[in-house]
Amino acid sequence: MSSAALLERYSVLHASDADAFRVSLSNALTPHRLTLHGLRGVVTADVAVAALGPLSLVYGQHRGAELGVALTEQVDYYDINLSWGGHNRITFGSDEVVVDRTTAGVISPSMRVRMRLSAEYRQLHVRIERAALEARLEEQLGRPVTSPLTFRPAMDLRAPAAASWARAVALLVDDLGTGAGLAVRTLGDNPWSAFLMSGLLLAQPHNYSDRLAGRRGETRRPGPLRRAVELIETRPDGDLSLERLARHAGVSSRSLQRHFHDHVGVSPRDYVRRTRLARVREELAAAGPGSDVTVTEVALRWGFTHVPRFASAYQRRFGELPSTTLRTFPDRARTTTPDPQEQR
Repeated sequence: MSSAALLERYSVLHASDADAFRVSLSNALTPHRLTLHGLRGVVTADVAVAALGPLSLVYGQHRGAELGVALTEQVDYYDINLSWGGHNRITFGSDEVVVDRTTAGVISPSMRVRMRLSAEYRQLHVRIERAALEARLEEQLGRPVTSPLTFRPAMDLRAPAAASWARAVALLVDDLGTGAGLAVRTLGDNPWSAFLMSGLLLAQPHNYSDRLAGRRGETRRPGPLRRAVELIETRPDGDLSLERLARHAGVSSRSLQRHFHDHVGVSPRDYVRRTRLARVREELAAAGPGSDVTVTEVALRWGFTHVPRFASAYQRRFGELPSTTLRTFPDRARTTTPDPQEQR
């Protein structure tokens, strides 16, 4: 895991200023306080950010002092910390993970952490938005996620599955670095994001791992259920009444409800609502602060006609009000992979 100029094409900072380093990483990740230890001259720093839809690579490199990091806000995304040189001691309450060549640190939403970065540290953060990863988990489980997804904080990069996942991240970094690889030639949704999200769910233990393993051994879903779910996920803004879903699936309404109950664990109506809430969150996060988008217009567009009731359901699902999502997501959420022609 080495590169002389990691993600150089996506550089957002090159400075001899520790505070500029803090501000840059706060904008891409989470606001924090920075403390310098054992200062040796000037602290130099580099930051690069490459966004691929719901997944972003955030590279930070510094030299000149050990750095103490205390997050001042809770993390609201998943952050996999990988070392490209040096080490990072991450404290999660009473637990501690040392991020180095053999171990990655996995921060789940709502965690408050402290870090101690070695004097010459090169770190790569794989940031994955919460709504997108939970939607991917729901896809793999075949049913809605009812409690927060939480990973084991230490990822053993010597384990076969985790090692494969880390190699895929390194391949993506190299691919982005060329300026002409598949990552910048992709049309529509970037498949790298989907691949790395699915791989993380399989490679790193979490509180849904047992259910996910059991799901892989389940029999196939009935055809009517597959047809109904496909319609919901491809046209979540359309007519998704029980009668419409049943007609599309080719069964009676009662039969379709039984299929959802037996194989998904929720009613068709609940599945539609959760799918639409996820799409609302994606749109609000993509809009970000300073845009002309309003919560009401997005809610109405996705079929929520009673806005206060929608806001309550959204808060129960994601732990924050929709207005908070719109207000606090950084402009980074709207960043796209640069066109290779623009880099020349």
